[in-house]
Amino acid sequence: MRIVVVQRSAHAGETLRAPDGAASLPWSSVVQTLDRHDVPDGLPFIIDDDGSLNGCDRLNTYLLTAWRQRAYDLDSLRSFHAYHLTRLLRFVRARRRGELVDLTAATTEDLTAYRDARQAEVQDTTLATEFGCFSSFFYFVTQVGWMEKDPIPRWGRNNRNTLISHKRRERRARFLKAAQTRHFLEVGLRGDGCDPASAPGYPERDYVYGLLLATTGLRREECAFLLDAEVPVPETMGSESIHVFDRLGKKQVVRSIYITAQVARATDLYRRTERHRVVQAAQRGLRAKIRDGSLLVVDDLIERRGNWYVATGSQRIPLVRFTNKDRAKAVRVRDDGTIDPLALFVSRSGLPPGLERWNQLFADARDRVRHSGHPEQPPRHVHVTPHTMRHSYAVRMLAALMKEGRSRAGDPYLLLANPVLTVKELLGHASVQTTMHYLHAAETWTEDVPSVLATTTAELVGHTDSDPGPDPESLEDDWESDVDLVDGDVQ
Repeated sequence: MRIVVVQRSAHAGETLRAPDGAASLPWSSVVQTLDRHDVPDGLPFIIDDDGSLNGCDRLNTYLLTAWRQRAYDLDSLRSFHAYHLTRLLRFVRARRRGELVDLTAATTEDLTAYRDARQAEVQDTTLATEFGCFSSFFYFVTQVGWMEKDPIPRWGRNNRNTLISHKRRERRARFLKAAQTRHFLEVGLRGDGCDPASAPGYPERDYVYGLLLATTGLRREECAFLLDAEVPVPETMGSESIHVFDRLGKKQVVRSIYITAQVARATDLYRRTERHRVVQAAQRGLRAKIRDGSLLVVDDLIERRGNWYVATGSQRIPLVRFTNKDRAKAVRVRDDGTIDPLALFVSRSGLPPGLERWNQLFADARDRVRHSGHPEQPPRHVHVTPHTMRHSYAVRMLAALMKEGRSRAGDPYLLLANPVLTVKELLGHASVQTTMHYLHAAETWTEDVPSVLATTTAELVGHTDSDPGPDPESLEDDWESDVDLVDGDVQ
């Protein structure tokens, strides 16, 4: 069983043939069928290992109906609903010893067993997300009459799902202070001073990626598919100016991203050196990808009144609405014939690295920092990932805004913005409750905390290197053996 995503351009001009070669079907006929049934590109559907759809028919109908009724967007259907529902269907079939049943055959006992198995693997919040997808599916199938009774046990006036825990877990913000962040960026991601054998392959690219995460609050995926045009050339900015552009993020929330002149200069260094060399070396492979139709060739990028648009034929697509999937494969052909990827961060292929690759690069960076022995290396309890940079940005921004507000509080004519609401907008949170998780860390932590701790601790320490105390050899031993050394009997 696997998840397939509709993509009309995948086999353009080809003829599909059955495994035995007895039948064939032009791809154009497939496209016509998709158009006739209003099936969009990007819609996920599930097929069995033998290529049939019979055992997944109702599940696929649910996914298509959910999109048609605008219940969920395509990203949610791909990333959550199709993924979790397919996992549940595999589990149900395994309990039926491989019988190809549909998901409507699931019972309350199946869901209870699934919950018990998953509780040992994931946190309560993840399990709640999965059962949220299940709840939507089973509500739908009972409404259309495919099942007589919803297998999810519910209780009370609000039909509370009793299979999942409803206790709230207080999230703890794990973050780095400014000096720790800088050390991780320079030593971990860029590899400053590390052994050449363990040096990163693309030091400037990895450094700029981490720098943008730490200074903008972008999520891993949002930053990975930034376009080159979205980060300006520093010559177009003043020394103290800020460049602002909009980025579409989680749950289709559009927010403003702020780029300072210092970050633009660091990005431009990567753009003029490492990125330029990688793109030049990838030209042959990029031309081959254009010939086989795997790249999205756009005519140009157009700027109008400060907003960027992607020009493709007669279309003008606002850059903020350009999907990550298109960003990953979009290129343009310059006047001299050079193929230029639109993405800012590129790998050896000339296209952006996959998201899992960024996770691996951060794992490598953690190893470099761990072996550096530097006093500013991140604390052991903080497992630094791309999302840690977002947490660090949130805490530092919130603390700085609160400090600025306190310093200006005496001015009765100054209208101060709410720091929590400001950071909510900067991070693109859908709910202010998510931003409030950072409030405790911002209120209790300042850059002065380490020095204050050191001062108070020093008052309690009785001996130092200059005054180590008495020689241990001169002390009377207070250890008593539990064994009589004469006869060997235990006392």
